[in-house]
Amino acid sequence: MKINVSENLINSINEFLNKNNIGNRSFGNGSKRNQLVGLIGEFETYKYFFNCYPNFKIGFDGGIDFIYNGKKIDVKTMERKGFVKPNYVNNFYHCQRDYDSNTLIFCNYNNIENVIEICGWIPKIEIDTKAIYYPTGTIRKRFDGSEFELKQSIYEIEMKDLYNIETIKV
Repeated sequence: MKINVSENLINSINEFLNKNNIGNRSFGNGSKRNQLVGLIGEFETYKYFFNCYPNFKIGFDGGIDFIYNGKKIDVKTMERKGFVKPNYVNNFYHCQRDYDSNTLIFCNYNNIENVIEICGWIPKIEIDTKAIYYPTGTIRKRFDGSEFELKQSIYEIEMKDLYNIETIKV
């Protein structure tokens, strides 16, 4: 599912972030850019479900971006320069594992095309069986051969292990 992101939404989020820092975890708080990307994914996903944007929230949300059909949803958005491919992975920080959400929705923000892709969802309880855990300091290699060192422990969930977003509505 691909959604064009409006400049009005980006401007509204930037205006909010200029006055508010929503990175309020004990550690691993995202930069303003990370917060912008996260809110773009959260707002566009919310709009997909409810046909409107949510209100801005100040303070820690307990890891729950919104509730839909009894599912306490946390939207995770990665920024890339292109659209997702079947061999891509989605990241979930280990430090967020014990937050109150029970459902994860993964999005991709294509910053070249200014498009959000809602990639799919997974019950958080399935992280143990469907994701691969990598501790802080692990060197990860990208498909293009470049490498980076993890600054936080993560779980990687492959695209093939996500459920189609349409199936969350039942």
